[in-house]
Amino acid sequence: ACCELSPHDEWQIATLGLAPGYLLTIWNWKQEGVLLKCKAFGQDVFRVSWGRYPGFLITTGVSHIRFWKMAKTFTGLKLQGDIGKFGATELSDLTGFVELPQGQIVTGSEYGKLLLWEGVNVKCELMRQGDGVDSREMPHMGAVEGLLVLEEGEKATHVVSGGADGYLRWWKASDIELAEPDYDSGHLEVAIEMTKEVYVAREGGQPAHIMLISRSSDDKSWFLQDGENGCLWKFDPATDECSVIFSAHARAISGILTFPNFPGLAVTSSTDGTLRAHNYTMERE
Repeated sequence: ACCELSPHDEWQIATLGLAPGYLLTIWNWKQEGVLLKCKAFGQDVFRVSWGRYPGFLITTGVSHIRFWKMAKTFTGLKLQGDIGKFGATELSDLTGFVELPQGQIVTGSEYGKLLLWEGVNVKCELMRQGDGVDSREMPHMGAVEGLLVLEEGEKATHVVSGGADGYLRWWKASDIELAEPDYDSGHLEVAIEMTKEVYVAREGGQPAHIMLISRSSDDKSWFLQDGENGCLWKFDPATDECSVIFSAHARAISGILTFPNFPGLAVTSSTDGTLRAHNYTMERE
């Protein structure tokens, strides 16, 4: 399901297995051996990521988030995981998340809110500040899966979120870090100001469903995975321009056909309703 190299130890890789095991495994890839493994959860787990400090990991999946640490015990090194508690917050499948320098976790949700976690609990539900003083709006209309934290030195400046509504939105990290809910009001919603937004969509088509935000090592290019249009976008943060650099099916591939009379030609069909012709001898579509 997922694989990530450790930023703390170049020899270590964390992997997540699919059904039926759902195993979280820590590997020493240079020695081709397993260091630690245990069951990550009883249902689908989507993502694993290393924490800011050695020995800490985070996994997310169906209606859960789990915080892991590699702990030394009397019987040796063990993986110990604590389940996140939603409390009064509506349950949600979780995919995207980022860790802030102070250790807080920001996740997306299926219903469009950003959730701020402190320890193993949801501290507050982050909303978009509306026009009125007490006005609150959803950060996104639809699922929020893509998240990115921007930093200057050791300080976070912004959190960028990408949603199924096609928007990239920028939020001040300081507003998120200092967010405090009004428990007396009976809800956990805290309004924060959106500082910038960029709309991503194919011309005359559907808005992008931004599932993942990645960036180049020099931060001159960002890459957006679009689950709605089946494409990969290149985003220039200096100009806010987006361009499609790769296109594929947006849903499961249901069939493939080759033609003996036309060597190199393959046609694929998909549940997204499209047919695509590929010239696999020239490595281009």
